[in-house]
Amino acid sequence: MNKYTVLKWEKLLLWLIPPILRKRTHAVWLNTLLAPLHSLYENILYKMQHTGQVIYLEKVLNEAFNITKEYDPNLSIQEKRKRGLIYIDESVKPSLQYLYLHKEYYEKDEVTPEGKIIKGKLRMPLFTIFNNDEYYKNKNNKPVYLAHFDDYTKVSYANFRVFIPEILVQNLTIPAELNGNASNPETEAINVTSIEYHNLLNFYKLAGKSYASYLYYMAT
Repeated sequence: MNKYTVLKWEKLLLWLIPPILRKRTHAVWLNTLLAPLHSLYENILYKMQHTGQVIYLEKVLNEAFNITKEYDPNLSIQEKRKRGLIYIDESVKPSLQYLYLHKEYYEKDEVTPEGKIIKGKLRMPLFTIFNNDEYYKNKNNKPVYLAHFDDYTKVSYANFRVFIPEILVQNLTIPAELNGNASNPETEAINVTSIEYHNLLNFYKLAGKSYASYLYYMAT
């Protein structure tokens, strides 16, 4: 934090009190009256220093709901999962895939003005196609998912996903296959339906962006 934004409230208050009124009791009383302004200043300053970028949004979420963990923006998603951090990932909206006929993989032969035939070259397909034998011989070959028209018209997708470790979450109302119930005695459990959780996300996230909350289980 920049030094010019850090105020030494007790020292500032002492400077503003006339010398004749600089009594301990008077200073303590004025300090008590100044506490709400001090808290408001710190909260506004904190909000001004964070934006809707992923690293800042992750930082804010961890500092609000995962205070026992130290957030590091340089960690990969796998490392964040191992450390039990709240992190953000992209949406799961399927990408468009196209099917082509076999002949469409090849360019047609061309005939030059001199009558010379230039044989067409093999085009590179947009994705690799495996037959059944090739797929079962190499399990790393993932099948291509062809999105249906309904996937784009009847399904709504969030712009990003918020992943929360199961140890922090309580009273879940998120997808049934991810549902669970756990608590941590060292930290206050997150209720993903609470107004505080959604107010925090909606304040920092970019306007027009939607999100979905998911639970993940840490490896033991």
